[in-house]
Amino acid sequence: MKSLRFISLLSLGLMLIFGTTTFAADSVSSFNWTGPYVGVHLGYGWGNADTAFSPLPTTAGFFNLAPATLSPNPSGVIGGLQAGCNYQAGSFVFGIDADFSGTGMSGTTTVSPIIQSDGTPFPGDGLLRAHQDIDWYGTLRPRVGYAVLPTLLVYATGGLAYGDVTYSAKTDFRPAGAAAYATHFSKTKAGWTVGGGVEYAVSTHITVRAEYLYMDLGSESANVNPNIVLPPYQVGYKWETTANIFNVGVNYKF
Repeated sequence: MKSLRFISLLSLGLMLIFGTTTFAADSVSSFNWTGPYVGVHLGYGWGNADTAFSPLPTTAGFFNLAPATLSPNPSGVIGGLQAGCNYQAGSFVFGIDADFSGTGMSGTTTVSPIIQSDGTPFPGDGLLRAHQDIDWYGTLRPRVGYAVLPTLLVYATGGLAYGDVTYSAKTDFRPAGAAAYATHFSKTKAGWTVGGGVEYAVSTHITVRAEYLYMDLGSESANVNPNIVLPPYQVGYKWETTANIFNVGVNYKF
């Protein structure tokens, strides 16, 4: 799957390069931003995935684990498709943009040994591990721009974001201890995004753009029993999911 994703993203990159080169020679005597468009984009994302480890039912009761936070911040290449429509009134441009991206954003952090509530290390080679993947995401965003030049648009944008996120975490007391508290699952999340960019018309039908987005898909939590059930002891995990995304794209304007 990772290889197929890489090949797909590389193909998008080639489309960006050759598409821009092919049409850059077209003359633009006048340009109006009004109308629908479709395009492709390629970029990079880096995020915050702070993961809290909480001993349950209480820190004092579950004294072998002190509360901790790990940061398996995912990062990686992103690429996908976008479509939208603009309306120009004077120098102002109003529009709606929708995009969908596959990503290679992934991150893992491991800490060993486990620190107990009294500040001492748990005996042996126990570990804490947190992991997060942003598998894909999409956005639906109004945007408002100003044409600094007839062919140069500066814009702000924000709206709905959604995506599929894979979460996993483990608190493993083995081999000195008998228990491991592990979880792994995926969930489609909804949140918000805000950002901005610049777009330039290189011909009557082709535009290129550079865009930055901040995306927040909220938090996710799970209370996990050990592989050998030991009531009432659990470990509570809580993941944050935010990302900074920069991409460049090519659009065909109809």
